Amino acid sequence: MPSLSDRIKKLEGRELKRILVLMGPLYLANLMSVGMGVIDTMVAGSAGTKDLAAVALGTSVTVPIMVSVGAVLNIISPMLARLLGAGHERRAGLLLNSAKLLSLALMLVEIVLLYLGSYVFPCITNSPQLAQDAALYVYFLIGAVPASLLMRVVQGCWEGYAQTRPAMVVCLLGLVLNIPLNYACVLGWWGFPALGGAGCGLATTIVHWLMCAVLLGMQIVSRRHRRAALQMLGFRRFGRIGVMRRIARLGLPLGVASLCEMSYFCVITLVIAPLGELMVSAQQIAINISGVLFMFPLSLSIAVSIRGAYLVGARSERRFRALVRAAMRFMYVATVFLMTAVIYWRHNIISLYTDDPTVIATAATLVTLCAVYQFSDGTQALMAGLLRACHDTAVITWANIGCYWVLGFPLSVILIRTDWLLPAMGPEGAWWSFIIPLTTIAIIFTLRFRATARKVFLHTCPNKIFPEPIQPIASRVECETHHLPPPNAR
Repeated sequence: MPSLSDRIKKLEGRELKRILVLMGPLYLANLMSVGMGVIDTMVAGSAGTKDLAAVALGTSVTVPIMVSVGAVLNIISPMLARLLGAGHERRAGLLLNSAKLLSLALMLVEIVLLYLGSYVFPCITNSPQLAQDAALYVYFLIGAVPASLLMRVVQGCWEGYAQTRPAMVVCLLGLVLNIPLNYACVLGWWGFPALGGAGCGLATTIVHWLMCAVLLGMQIVSRRHRRAALQMLGFRRFGRIGVMRRIARLGLPLGVASLCEMSYFCVITLVIAPLGELMVSAQQIAINISGVLFMFPLSLSIAVSIRGAYLVGARSERRFRALVRAAMRFMYVATVFLMTAVIYWRHNIISLYTDDPTVIATAATLVTLCAVYQFSDGTQALMAGLLRACHDTAVITWANIGCYWVLGFPLSVILIRTDWLLPAMGPEGAWWSFIIPLTTIAIIFTLRFRATARKVFLHTCPNKIFPEPIQPIASRVECETHHLPPPNAR
């Protein structure tokens, strides 16, 4: 008979396999999404310096708004997975319809924010033509807002059912289509009007609508998801305001946290800007490499939130704790590997961006700090995913606001520009101002998760999504009297 430690290792091995099955397609999908942005930059650069600048200005406004508003709907997949774990699959359509109602409200907010953001360009550039091209880029991209948000809902449905391959397939399709559409809209190939940098916005809009249509079509064709898809397309049981409020209550902290994080990194670049083009270029290269590396902990975080939410709904504490241990070990081993690889090949990686030896030498130090930064970044991303699985998201917002803006921003100004604590460190100070707040966030999330994990299994019923009153229960036996299914696993 196998010992207890052998059974625990076997259980952790099974959970690790499930994490990898979920995470692999997500990781590839995230990398391909980054690749679409790279293609936009390359094609706009081939059209001219002014077109590239227009795209850069446009994305400085559109990316923070679209990512932060879309992040509100990232809570859908953990909510759906928790419903399925609790045996309430019949309520999936109601949850998705309520999410669709919320996406309509978010769509109006996002369109207004993007439109107002287009008025910023005349204030930050002296070229009227550049401001006009950047504004036109934003106007084209506004057309992608409905498709982008609806796609978030549909993707949340797929991921809630622990199927992440459709997102990978759709992102691959988007990456392939983005290339000819960019050349057609930007450079005017095949008889299309040459729109310059603004054409990247039109190409992105067309790609988003095609991706949304394909993802929804795949859901309708799938037998398992057909019922949820038809409910989402129809107006039967269209949704409930109470459920929509619950989604917003859990999702809005994710959107605010995402906005705080993205705006913090953008502002730090402005703090470095007076130090000269050399410093800004080195910082931009390190930030870009960090963004690519972050796709790993981000994908792991999403996968863990889906699987963890399912196990919380199924009331399987033993499997949930095995999931946490397996995810942490895998994350730290992979982080050590990535960190070692980046430090060892940092000069080769930087040479892909520039051949200036001065920039390479400056960026090499920053990339080393970027590699060290992955420990804290991976920990906070993993713990944030586990908190989403437990439907505890408010702490994510407050931790990001406090650590990034109350602690991190003043620290960055002091380390980069002044001699108050240490001699002015320049861009190196920026990375220490990333590492210190992010380490603090990782500690806060870890302590919060330890308390939340005990609470969610000991004192609450698994179905906290719908507004029906549910009395707190203190034991597993009482949970069975509420006609909840026994713990199971997919």
